[in-house]
Amino acid sequence: MIRVNGELINPNLIEDAFTRIKSEEETRTQASCCERNVEFEKAAEEEVVDSVLVAQEAERTHPTIPEEEITAGLEDLIKLYREHGASWDMLEAERDHLREEVTANLRMERFMKERVPEVEEPGEDELLQYYESSKKSYRSLPEAHCIHLLKQTDRSEDHRELLDEMTALRRRIRAGEDFDTIAKAETEKESKEIDLGWIPLDRPTNPFEAILFSLEEGEVSPVISYDHALHLVKVIARRGGEAPSLEELRAELANNYVVEKRQAALRELAATLRKTATIEHVDMSAERD
Repeated sequence: MIRVNGELINPNLIEDAFTRIKSEEETRTQASCCERNVEFEKAAEEEVVDSVLVAQEAERTHPTIPEEEITAGLEDLIKLYREHGASWDMLEAERDHLREEVTANLRMERFMKERVPEVEEPGEDELLQYYESSKKSYRSLPEAHCIHLLKQTDRSEDHRELLDEMTALRRRIRAGEDFDTIAKAETEKESKEIDLGWIPLDRPTNPFEAILFSLEEGEVSPVISYDHALHLVKVIARRGGEAPSLEELRAELANNYVVEKRQAALRELAATLRKTATIEHVDMSAERD
């Protein structure tokens, strides 16, 4: 566990941050990032420690909040929970916790107004620059509609002979013979189905997908060795892979721009607080002993 200025951090907070950071990166790159878990764990720890440092500083500078503000905030929060179906019994049982939540939020609002500068919405040039730098994350997933010919490698011990067979079929197709006709006659797929439908680019490092998405519409692949089979694939159509226009994203981009600027200011503040903070990795089992 981690202790910040004597306060133990709930490990669930770090686990939640890790899951979110990893998920966001995998969505951005369209690839599994398990090999980067150590990097994500470090980023999650730093994020949670920073938030704790800021919360501690907010409590230090605003130890008390006027009772009337807490009461009004608690009433608003209870009303919100009631609108979402929470029972009076549940709310009464959680009243102390809700009161702490309201107090912490009011304290943080005061602190943010004092220590984190307001960020204006971006102008047109700033918005365009922000769009260009971030539009990759908004791109839709590329997809390819394909037809397919498969030969099982486990039916023959002489894989060179099987490769020669597939190469000969590819030559016939490249010479002008119809892929559909050859595929229906030659495929060893049990269902005899040659239409793979629309395939999304989920795994760019997967050898089958890497070759598939390097092909243009109408192009036939080289022979692909993958998953105990040899394959020939023809791309019928491509779609996706483009980002929406600036106009479509204008409102979302403007909001994200402001949020990121404020988050950067908070990180700078946390970096300052780290200089005098005591941050420890502790073994609670050892401490209990």
